[in-house]
Amino acid sequence: MNIVLHHVDGDPSNNEPDNIVPLCFDCHGELTRYSPTHKIGVKYRYVEIKTRRDQIYELHTLRYLRLVDMKVSRYLHHIVGEKGQPISRAWGDNSCTVHTLSRDLPVQIRVQIVPYQESARLKVDLGDLYSGIELWNLNPGQTVFGHFGLPITEESIPFMFRIEIFWSIIDVIGREHQMLPFSYVWNDPNGDWWFDPRVKYTSSTDKMLVPQLSRA
Repeated sequence: MNIVLHHVDGDPSNNEPDNIVPLCFDCHGELTRYSPTHKIGVKYRYVEIKTRRDQIYELHTLRYLRLVDMKVSRYLHHIVGEKGQPISRAWGDNSCTVHTLSRDLPVQIRVQIVPYQESARLKVDLGDLYSGIELWNLNPGQTVFGHFGLPITEESIPFMFRIEIFWSIIDVIGREHQMLPFSYVWNDPNGDWWFDPRVKYTSSTDKMLVPQLSRA
């Protein structure tokens, strides 16, 4: 194949995956021939090259992407009472149940939970699995009954809690696909967390604070 590796920053010694774009000879020539000093020709910006590369990567790896379902609750998801009633976890302990919807390929996921009381961000150690540091390994059809802690009591004032969830799915060939974020809200001590498709408080600079996987 007539393929050459283009180094986005122009440094041929920087072989980090994020700095490399595989190109044919013609396209590689197009990227390098523009002069930033020429009045009608400007050099492509780094972000433009990387954005287009990632769009092409995404298009050609979607076939390997497998869906994952995630639910948050104050109740245990894998145990019910004698009469089938839900069983509450201890105050502050929250279920996070993750289920792979595929039956053929394994996946990994990266999950970052950002908690709030009203609009104030809670400073709490959620552990590596819920801070986006460690990956979840999920086999086809597998269900994982996880849980995480927050400083919530029945007497919490104001009783208005929100968790904003930023997550990605890593396919079997190592491509990390960013999913749209969502939230869960708990605003009634006698109720449960409910799903909210919005993200209200986390700024764009906070999203996915840890680096993505290096891609093969």
